[in-house]
Amino acid sequence: MSKSQIFVIDDHALVRLGMRQLLNGEPDLNVCGEAEDLPGALAKLEHTPTDLVLLDLSLRNGDGLDALKQLRTQRPEQRIVVLTTHDEKVYGERVIRAGAAGYVMKATPAEEVLNAIRTALRGELAVSPALAAALLNTVLGQRPGTRAPLDTLSDRELEIFKLIGQGQNTRDIANSLGISAKTVETHQFNLRTKLGIASTHQLRHLAFTWRDNDGKTP
Repeated sequence: MSKSQIFVIDDHALVRLGMRQLLNGEPDLNVCGEAEDLPGALAKLEHTPTDLVLLDLSLRNGDGLDALKQLRTQRPEQRIVVLTTHDEKVYGERVIRAGAAGYVMKATPAEEVLNAIRTALRGELAVSPALAAALLNTVLGQRPGTRAPLDTLSDRELEIFKLIGQGQNTRDIANSLGISAKTVETHQFNLRTKLGIASTHQLRHLAFTWRDNDGKTP
């Protein structure tokens, strides 16, 4: 079995050691490198094939949220899961909107950490049910005095959002609507912009969640 390569960025050597022992003990996962700060990570990642980065929000020489944004800028396709002690109620939405593929608390049982990593590797959003509900509530405008972002979508954008939730890919949607794949991609870009979503897999996860709740907040 080909192992997925995981790079760990954490300023605590003991945490990095623990993650190496945990991940290297799995048949499908391997720690390919580690760093205690962003500069060190970027230097190593240049020459280290990596499927996913595990990133702490507390770094010795900088802020983890800023590090996440820089990583996303320099490596747009890199999957990143935040593994931190910080409460997801405070940082969860910010981290996902900045482009992370998941958010996991360090107090989470090891098996759930492994599940989150594998979920993100599949291209899905790895968050707790509570954070998923909070993200959906935000998009649906469930806050006093706010306009639901979904209400800002055009009829065609909402139609495409629904089709994404039904599991259709870009080509499927183009065929269903009789438009070009390029036009669908443009609509998807507009959807991400209006909904404040950084990546296509996050858009897909949100559409699935919305579908599973019959178009309502959970």
